[in-house]
Amino acid sequence: MIVPPRGWLKALREACTRLGILMLVDEVITGFGRTGPLFACEEEGVSPDFLTTAKGLTSGYIPMGAMFMADHVYHTIADGAAPSLPIGHGQTYSGHPVAAAVALEVLRLYREGGLLENGRKTGERFAQHMERIRAHPLVGDTRYRGMLGAIELTPDKATKATFDPALDIGGRLSKLTYGNGVIVRCFANAVLGFAPALCCTLDEMDMIFDRVERSLDQLLGQPDIRAAVSAGVA
Repeated sequence: MIVPPRGWLKALREACTRLGILMLVDEVITGFGRTGPLFACEEEGVSPDFLTTAKGLTSGYIPMGAMFMADHVYHTIADGAAPSLPIGHGQTYSGHPVAAAVALEVLRLYREGGLLENGRKTGERFAQHMERIRAHPLVGDTRYRGMLGAIELTPDKATKATFDPALDIGGRLSKLTYGNGVIVRCFANAVLGFAPALCCTLDEMDMIFDRVERSLDQLLGQPDIRAAVSAGVA
């Protein structure tokens, strides 16, 4: 979960345009309010040639994905098809009626149901917690945008050194967080990944971080982890 600096995506769009390269943006994870706007591209005014989506299109209730394409790409395909065909392209299960019905209802809830707005509001509380938790002795870095983020752990806050893989930080944290009633993605390289639900309330966000911080305290209390941290700051 590496968050690109603001302006990077726009610069990439400009480079692709200048060099005549089609730009494909994958918003399977970042789309549908995850980073704030409906699509992460919108925040920098970027319009790609292709945009892929899934997951958030139906909120995961039924499988469905979609690929959007710019008009100039569409017409290249359509104009190359036989006159008897509306467009010379297709995908298996395109327009499945059940998936399409679910997607339409989910899209309505994003706007009319207030999910996008709630995600933006709760995302501000998420950011506050991510900044606050930087002070924890185990945290080397936090990075986030909207309701997507990561906490990277280190035995040495000054050098941002990595933990010895033999300590199995990810495995230990998986057990600790689950035992404390919160589910986060604990990567093997001592990084915790977050993607809270857009319907999450402010109180629930507070509870999530209370439990995560409790888990970090418990991890730090384990003798070999405390020894690794002590060695790192010696």
